[in-house]
Amino acid sequence: MLLQSSSRSNRPSTGMGVDSHRLDSSAGDAFNSEEYEDLGATVASSNYLWVDPNILKLSHRIGRGPFGDVWLATIHSSTKDFDEFHEVAVKMLPDSREHMHSLLQRFQSTYQQVETVRGVCWPQGVTIKNGRVCIIMKFLEGSIGDKIAHLPSSKLPLEDVLRYGQHLLRGILELHSHGVLALNLKPCNFLLDDQDVAVVGEFGIPMLYAGMVAPSERTVWLGSPNYMAPEQWGANVRGPVSFETDCWGFACSVIELLTGERPWKNLTPEKIFKAVVDRHEKPNVPTGLPPSLERVLKRCFEYDYRRRPSVHEILQTFIDPSEPFKVGDWIIAGENEKEKGQGVGVVKTVLGPDSVKVQFCDKPRELTQFSGVNQLSNLSLWKYSFQVGDSVRLKASVNSPRFGWPGENATEGTVSEIGIDDAVFIVVFTGSQQTWRADPLELERVAGGIVANDWVRSRNLVESNGQNPSRIGIVHHVGPSGSLKVSFFGLETLWTGEAADFENVSPLTVGQYVRLKQAVLAPRFKWPLTECGEWDTGRIAHVLPNGGLIVDFPGRLFHGKGWWADSEEIEVIRISEIEGLLKKYQHIEKMHWVVRPAVSLIGLLVAVRTGVVVVNLVTRPFRGKKQAAVTDEAGIKPGQYPTDLGKTKKEGTGSLGSVWLPSQVAAATSSVAGIMFGKGEFST
Repeated sequence: MLLQSSSRSNRPSTGMGVDSHRLDSSAGDAFNSEEYEDLGATVASSNYLWVDPNILKLSHRIGRGPFGDVWLATIHSSTKDFDEFHEVAVKMLPDSREHMHSLLQRFQSTYQQVETVRGVCWPQGVTIKNGRVCIIMKFLEGSIGDKIAHLPSSKLPLEDVLRYGQHLLRGILELHSHGVLALNLKPCNFLLDDQDVAVVGEFGIPMLYAGMVAPSERTVWLGSPNYMAPEQWGANVRGPVSFETDCWGFACSVIELLTGERPWKNLTPEKIFKAVVDRHEKPNVPTGLPPSLERVLKRCFEYDYRRRPSVHEILQTFIDPSEPFKVGDWIIAGENEKEKGQGVGVVKTVLGPDSVKVQFCDKPRELTQFSGVNQLSNLSLWKYSFQVGDSVRLKASVNSPRFGWPGENATEGTVSEIGIDDAVFIVVFTGSQQTWRADPLELERVAGGIVANDWVRSRNLVESNGQNPSRIGIVHHVGPSGSLKVSFFGLETLWTGEAADFENVSPLTVGQYVRLKQAVLAPRFKWPLTECGEWDTGRIAHVLPNGGLIVDFPGRLFHGKGWWADSEEIEVIRISEIEGLLKKYQHIEKMHWVVRPAVSLIGLLVAVRTGVVVVNLVTRPFRGKKQAAVTDEAGIKPGQYPTDLGKTKKEGTGSLGSVWLPSQVAAATSSVAGIMFGKGEFST
């Protein structure tokens, strides 16, 4: 193992990228060799990065973070002729003895992916010290977090932020090109080398704990709370984490470097969770930045990771924020611009920091100009642009293709030419010599009949580090080679497979009524029961990017909102498919809690009305005699009322004791009765 030697520095360091603390070093040298002798021997035989713990001497702890402590240490190499000491930084991971083998295996796999990555402080060895996994890394004496902490304003000028940002984004791109996520991005993890070049000091250590019983609550979050994207808060249900997850953490760090204030600085992790996950709040992007930089930072905070920019687009903005796009870039016009008939086009001219001209295929001899912040904010780089050789088909939503299309929309062709001049694609079809022109906005990449955003079922059991994930997921991306990236509920990361591994299923949408399948006895999440002991029916309130569901139960007055569900365990309920009037009513009753009280009230009114009619029919023969007696005694004809509001007539001894009503009151009473019970019900 090759390690670089360095001289001891007298100034404090936060190498390994954690908040600096000068702490007690008394716990540094103890090692239970008997307990871990077998484990060390096993790892050493299979892991060429293994370092003998006896030659590693911990000096003192220089930092602490959510994923372990950082120690300054030396490795002692001794030969017959000389002794050599290499100063290193050691990241001591949280105590997780029951997962020791898994941690070491995952570390080995990660190292094999990043050992040649530039711009990243990659590991140089691994051992076990004090019963904890220790990752040995090159010691760098400072970080950007240290630098701003010693500045009076606690912030950097824009030109330094742009320069460091380019260094870091290139390192992140290198990690992503090897399939590794950084995740824990923050200023204290942006290390500085001797040439003042920023180096990414994080290479996905949080993912080592994915799916495990976490040694602490913080490791479940897969990051540091102030810099975490929504999907990092419980990635197995709100995930998956993806390359776009790093965009959120990077943007949070940039805001801190520009303002000197940590995002959500006055909030506890629990309050940050409620702000970011529950209320969908976003960190505030400072004003006064170049428009393109402000725009791309704001897009990094999209709640749905699929709408965030790529790291490549962010890097392009940091290289030259005065130019929003470059000539030859393929861009997508956003929702606000589609009303003008625009979609996917190619940039032909850059007029300045706030103006570009774009060629769209629907206007072959005319360029469309976009000027000002409002118009440019609706443009973004085409993240998954097509390449020659891609299999494509028309989108299902296209009814009348601009240039025509042979056969049905599902007919697949191959891109043979990409027109930079007119933004038109040329597509060929198997068994045909004829070529077809196509609008790129109307096309989608296809593999085995599957396209992006399709709902699919895995034909095989999806592997996971924890509880088995759902077998139903949503296609995140179809690659040029035909591989699929699919997000599954219960899986922290995107699953990569071939089209033959999946089959299409019907999508689930917001507003559908669902319930657990009868065969499900122990659902992944709690699900309410009806009074009869059957699974209750709910309505889908939200569909997560991984196919997970948030279900509300309108038929419940209390505790009826925010129930989690696995799409594999539920079935859709349609009232048209329900047999029997009683079952249809029971379904309607579950649509809102007020249905049962309303039906009860209607029943009560019907009963009262029926009773009044019966009483009226029974007492009708006796009413004529009573009215005649009244007429004889009072001199008033039946149906007439006194006109004098102050005059009343009392019956004599033994009478019914009734009181005459004024004519206006009687008329109003009659009208109300007519409205409630219908006209003619009280006529004699």
